[in-house]
Formats: sequence, C-alpha cells, structure tokens
Amino acid sequence: MFSVGQKVVLVDDKWPDAVKELYLQLPVLDTVYIVRAVRVGVKVDELLMDMRRVLEPSILLIGIVNPCNYLGVEAGFAASRFRALDELKTKAVEEKEAVV
Repeated sequence: MFSVGQKVVLVDDKWPDAVKELYLQLPVLDTVYIVRAVRVGVKVDELLMDMRRVLEPSILLIGIVNPCNYLGVEAGFAASRFRALDELKTKAVEEKEAVV
C-alpha cells in the first residue's frame, strides 16, 4: 500500500467510460505523482449499477482534483493502477544489469 507523500507512477490508463464521464482530471500513463491521501474506495462501475460494492485501496494525487459525491467525498483512483516510483527504478536497474 502507498503512503501520503510517496511518489507513484500510473501504469494502467485503461479507464472505463464511467470514469471518463465522472472525472474532470485523469492521471497520465508513465507520469510521476505524489500521493496526498490513501483510503478505501468503491469501483465506479459497481457504484453506478448499485450492485455488490467491492472495496479497494484508493488514492488521491497532488495536482489532480475531481468532483465530490453527494457525501462530500472526492473521487479517487484505484491504487492498483499505480506502482511506487522506487519500485520501478529498482526494477529498471535490475533489468539493465541483467543485460550487461
């Protein structure tokens, strides 16, 4: 799980249509962001269909602000769409060393 202030990179930008309609701003693939909040979220497609709600880790990012729902909670992003910047750097170094 991520922590507030941690640098993360978006690795999955395949947004469902429901997300594209609800959000004003979306993160960009391979861009570095800083986490401003970590919390539990609900998948948008399941929330809209009012089916069984699946809770998953959600993050808010510095520099990206989206609308709040009727409870005053800002729409966040599934943490699973991101990787820690440090993790990606370590992996890149390991791959480079393996090639040499």
